[in-house]
Amino acid sequence: IESGSKDGEEKDVEDPEPEAEPVRFGWVTGVMIRCMLNIWGVILYLRLPWITAQAGIGLTWLIILMSSVVTSITGLSISAISTNGKVKAGGTYFLISRSLGPELGGSIGLLFSFANAVAVAMHVVGFSETVKDLLVEFDAVMTDPTNDIRIVGVITVTVLLGIALAGMEWEAKAQVVFFFVIMVSFVNYFIGTLIPASPERMAKGYFSYRSDIFLQNLRPEWRGESGSFFGMFSIFFPSATGILAGANISGDLKLCSPMQSNRRRPSQSAETWEAGNG
Repeated sequence: IESGSKDGEEKDVEDPEPEAEPVRFGWVTGVMIRCMLNIWGVILYLRLPWITAQAGIGLTWLIILMSSVVTSITGLSISAISTNGKVKAGGTYFLISRSLGPELGGSIGLLFSFANAVAVAMHVVGFSETVKDLLVEFDAVMTDPTNDIRIVGVITVTVLLGIALAGMEWEAKAQVVFFFVIMVSFVNYFIGTLIPASPERMAKGYFSYRSDIFLQNLRPEWRGESGSFFGMFSIFFPSATGILAGANISGDLKLCSPMQSNRRRPSQSAETWEAGNG
């Protein structure tokens, strides 16, 4: 009788609800789109033409090649660290601390977090300046050019904060939308280069494709005290660090299917062997 009453009491106790699984991202939304959005940022749209005007086409290609070599080596290093064991949350901090120790990993990770915050400010200011130029072009200035940049910047940061507070799932959806907007801008850019230049555009310095202008712009033409090769390289290189955007959310990425299929517990393997021999 006592055992029956105990069984009844155990049945009356409600089972705790299972914890909700966190949102996990695959290599497309978790790595590829994030890295592309960070690389195709304000430096590509606003600073690469300025760098080309100073360094010339030849040295600009060299700057891009050097940045690609550095990011390729970094990508191989991340792959080596990631395939050498389980990658936990922490992003760049975890990867560096595993290789160089928690002292260097913590210091570099702290600096990297501040660098990401400064990068957000840089991208927001660049976006606000572009919107300000459009307002001036269409004669829709709100107050004055300087305050318009501040107003647009505050609105942009508020919207981005709301998306971030809504959760990782909404943030990933917003990044997909931004990715398609950038792809449309690329298509618009290449189509615009094929349209013959009008006299109005020529007055602004747009001449479409011309071999004489191309050969003239191959050579550098440094301007100002900061005009140097490594000065231009230091301005462009932050855009190449966008490959770390996927590693920064290492704790929110899915395991790839080959790893999942090969990761079996010893008890499961033993049960399978016994069932096969039974």
